[in-house]
Amino acid sequence: MLSLPTRKNGFAILIVLVAVVILMLLYFMQIDTLFGPGLPSEPAGLEEHPWILAELLASEGEDIKLPRRPKLKLEEAFVITVPVTRNEARRGEVAVAFNTDGRISANWQCTYEQAGIPYRVDSQMNGNVHVKRTYQDKTGKDKSRLFCIARGKYTKTPIDQTATGGETGTTWLIGWINPDRSIEGHVTITRNEQWAAVYAFESPE
Repeated sequence: MLSLPTRKNGFAILIVLVAVVILMLLYFMQIDTLFGPGLPSEPAGLEEHPWILAELLASEGEDIKLPRRPKLKLEEAFVITVPVTRNEARRGEVAVAFNTDGRISANWQCTYEQAGIPYRVDSQMNGNVHVKRTYQDKTGKDKSRLFCIARGKYTKTPIDQTATGGETGTTWLIGWINPDRSIEGHVTITRNEQWAAVYAFESPE
């Protein structure tokens, strides 16, 4: 003979179901925070894997939503050139060109020595601004900063043509530009998205 569920068993099942619902709500809230429509915050270490933001790159011919105050309005085209560093060592300069249609292009060049061999790095990138992303750090949000992202290719070539060790790969640029046109961010190079080298850039004070 089948026994009917007791009130105690029914209460236990109810507790389990409530716990499952709470866990699912917490999971989806976390996903929304990282990847939701507003993309509100900057996940720690994002510059180590910027390709997770590839969906923010506008396709060819796509209209880009332009910024409004308090963000910098792109009323004229301009270029910002800032120094690039890695572990406090200079690594050339990056020039970022902003166009009135919301698209950007960037050029990064540097020379440096590795294991006694001088190398030259050249990279060209193209991308766009993205107004829905909001800057946030430990002090809170800053809606006046405008996010930009670009992707391209790089080449690393020994200056001494008799040396070896050249390589090619993908370059990413992510950054924030202020209303006064000061900018900060990172250039990241990778060959297979398993390894990455990160370079910082920032407008001088």
